Amino acid sequence: MDKLEEIIIKFAEKKVLVIGDVMLDIYVEGKVDRISPEAPVPILRQETESYLIGGAGNVAANISSLGGNAFLFSFTGDDLGGDILKKQLKAKGIEFCFGKCRQTIEKTRYVCGNQQMLRVDREDVESKTFGDSENKLMLEKAAECDVLVISDYAKGAITFALMDRLKDFGKKIIVDPKPVNKLLYKSVRLVKPNRKELFEMVNATDVESAGLKLRNELNSDILVTLGSNGMMLFSDSFFNIPTFAREVYDVTGAGDTVTAAIALSLASGADLDDAAVIANHAAGIAVERKGVYSVTMQELRHRIFSDERKIVDLGLLERIVNESRGNGRKIVWTNGCFDLLHIGHLNYLRKAKENGDILIVGINSDSSVKKLKGPTRPINRESDRAEMLAAMDFVDYVLIYPELDATKYLKLLRPHLYVKGDDYNLETVNREERKIVESYGGKILFLGIDSKVSTSAIIEKIRNS
Repeated sequence: MDKLEEIIIKFAEKKVLVIGDVMLDIYVEGKVDRISPEAPVPILRQETESYLIGGAGNVAANISSLGGNAFLFSFTGDDLGGDILKKQLKAKGIEFCFGKCRQTIEKTRYVCGNQQMLRVDREDVESKTFGDSENKLMLEKAAECDVLVISDYAKGAITFALMDRLKDFGKKIIVDPKPVNKLLYKSVRLVKPNRKELFEMVNATDVESAGLKLRNELNSDILVTLGSNGMMLFSDSFFNIPTFAREVYDVTGAGDTVTAAIALSLASGADLDDAAVIANHAAGIAVERKGVYSVTMQELRHRIFSDERKIVDLGLLERIVNESRGNGRKIVWTNGCFDLLHIGHLNYLRKAKENGDILIVGINSDSSVKKLKGPTRPINRESDRAEMLAAMDFVDYVLIYPELDATKYLKLLRPHLYVKGDDYNLETVNREERKIVESYGGKILFLGIDSKVSTSAIIEKIRNS
């Protein structure tokens, strides 16, 4: 068994105590089609409002989705935001204990399409203190846990007294820091700043010299996250890790994913080098998703141990879809022969992915293509067709199937969106497929394919040349 796989399998046995600033991330999404007559600002016509767990809560959510057991200590106000956070944490099976503060921290983002227009923060940044009952429970949980995580957003949850109490346990402590609290982090196991935080914590001209200087000052190992440039680890040796992301879509919450994966890896016996590699793979998945996202163990294992292969069997695909749906991701399905890939296919599949989070492409097997297209087809074998589709960044998974239609797979996978070419419409699409999709509330979307380009036309042109 691969060393990294042995580590990840142990995640399910591990307990992690997370302490820090929890917040509610609110996304208000809509459309803009006019400017306000009152001032030169766009008017957002609200369509949806959604809530996600942010800050220390997102670290706990990632620990849970990666298979570990998280216990969260933080502060919330006696308000609607606090009630929503508690409900969301319970839904994810995360244990928590909240001290009282003046108001729950909320970050409200106003979004049109993929463009964030404005963020409004509602926060309480005063120093906060747990009561006697919370402190007693925290000490009990700290004794039980394998690793302690400090998720510091400089909102008052992390203090010298708290850090001194936690350091007395002798457990590994991982800190996601804020520069203003730099002196609190001396002699912990690992401090994980991003590039901006690193240069705010030390005076240096480059990342390497800054990382070495911070390590010496804090007497702690340092892992610097560098966005699309990967990570740098400053331990007994210098370790530069390139990014494993296929495409950077949204970095929101990716640092929390790194913290969670590092914590579980160290708890499972990994050295820092291996823990950083595992965390970098997890971050690569997180930044490919929209908004705050909790990476699953299944996604992480598939990314690392399948060499990023996207050609899957139905059993694995069902598990991936179920986990992804549970995490609020939108599933898109399309299917076809895809015999000779051309620019029409490329544009069609790219548009399909833009309408959701996960794009699954079902392709007809060689035997079913012969039944649909005749004895001279396909030109390319099913394995070759699948490999070419899987090489596209915007295709997430490919499934080869022997049936002549997709009814079986629509019924099993229940995608939110079934995408067809615009040579179909609601009247001409397969009646049984339409019935299945409509039965569970899914939608059928018809996208344009350049009618001037087709596999049959390409084959005919080759024959006549």
